[in-house]
Formats: sequence, C-alpha cells, structure tokens
Amino acid sequence: MDASMVCVRAAFIAVTAIALAACSGGPSESDVRDAMIKQAEASGVRMVAPDYKETIAKVKLVGCEKAERGGFDCDVSTAQGSVANARFVKTDAGWSVAN
Repeated sequence: MDASMVCVRAAFIAVTAIALAACSGGPSESDVRDAMIKQAEASGVRMVAPDYKETIAKVKLVGCEKAERGGFDCDVSTAQGSVANARFVKTDAGWSVAN
C-alpha cells in the first residue's frame, strides 16, 4: 500500500471515529436548556418565575458523563456561578431531565 492510501485510510478512520463518538454522546448545551425549559413548564414554574426562560438561557453545560443507570449525568453552571448536577435521558421526544 502506498503512502497516499495509508493517509486516506487513516483520515477515513479518524472521521468515522469522530462521527460515531458524536452519535453516542451526551446532550449539547442547547439540548440541556431545552430539557430544562420543558421540565420547568411541566412543573408550572411560569406562575412563580415568569422570567424562567431568560434564567435558563444563561445556563452553561460544564460536562457530562455516561450514567450507570442510563442517560448522562451533567454538570451545569448557573448565571450566579453555582454548579448543579442533573441526569438527562434521550427519549423519542428529545432530551429530558430525569427525576
């Protein structure tokens, strides 16, 4: 096999590995925010905190690890600088916060 074929093969393997890692990864920052908004709306938070969407929009995803009980345990930071942990699971309707 010549050098150009080795390079093409190595590039193909690298791209495939990256694509597969992305498919099996945890939620993105926007996935986390969307799941938090869905949970807040389901709990009726708009009655006591009408600006909840603006608050959730400031949440930053710190990182996620695959959870033993399914889904991903993710650390998120708030606008106030505190860090919280929540478990997110993928459903047919998208990501959701697991209780």
